[in-house]
Amino acid sequence: MDNFDFKEFYDHQPDYAAFRNDTDKRREYDIAVTWKVNNLCSLVPDSISFSNILEIGCAMGILLNKVSDSLSIKDRAGLDISAENIKLAKQLFPECTFIQGKVEDIELILLTEKQGKKFDLVILSDIVEHIPDDLDFMKKVSGISSYVMINLPLEKCYRNRNRNYGVDDPSGHLRNYNRHDAERLAESAGFKIIASFTANAHYNKEHFQIYWKNRRDRIRGKSFFKKVFWTIFYFLLDVIRIFAPLLYIKISGSNYFALLKSFAR
Repeated sequence: MDNFDFKEFYDHQPDYAAFRNDTDKRREYDIAVTWKVNNLCSLVPDSISFSNILEIGCAMGILLNKVSDSLSIKDRAGLDISAENIKLAKQLFPECTFIQGKVEDIELILLTEKQGKKFDLVILSDIVEHIPDDLDFMKKVSGISSYVMINLPLEKCYRNRNRNYGVDDPSGHLRNYNRHDAERLAESAGFKIIASFTANAHYNKEHFQIYWKNRRDRIRGKSFFKKVFWTIFYFLLDVIRIFAPLLYIKISGSNYFALLKSFAR
């Protein structure tokens, strides 16, 4: 893993390439991001405000700016390993500061952007599962930010039972988590959990429509008998989603959303 070129991987990763270059995929991405933003921002009590923000793994800067708009944060910065993502982010949001770099560069960003002072808020959305050493990373983040918003996919579920996590994973997920793992990681890194909850995107109407369309398209390309099988399978899965949500989450997973407070000096 030490010799793996993560920059090259995320410059050419198919999903991100599609989000950058395909209008329909960009619309789908925007719907997914909006769902995450609404959940993240719901964590923040009225008594807490932020004057600046950094997103690590900011991709094209869309989530960063939606969160910042919702929380009225003007001073915005984003870090991403992909030069292609950062190039587009700068085009979409020229008023923001975007830096192409690795996780190891966050201390340098702190010195150059904040003159050694902490960020008020750091966003970690769909990023921790991509980091080789998640605990060391979280400890570094606790040293540069007063608060952290985290969105972490909880993929210890039946659907992913045979998934080959690691550098060969097509999405770049190096490991999977459940809620206990996520909370233990946060607390081990020196954070206090201010607020947290889990949510499954398939209970969001617009998000589910995208999921439904994509699975319909997958079924269309199959042979007749496979079409019948998968049509019945997804029908039964939808019944479970509606009438047995706890079972559905055990099958398909969910996302962990939390607001963390750092106690690192």
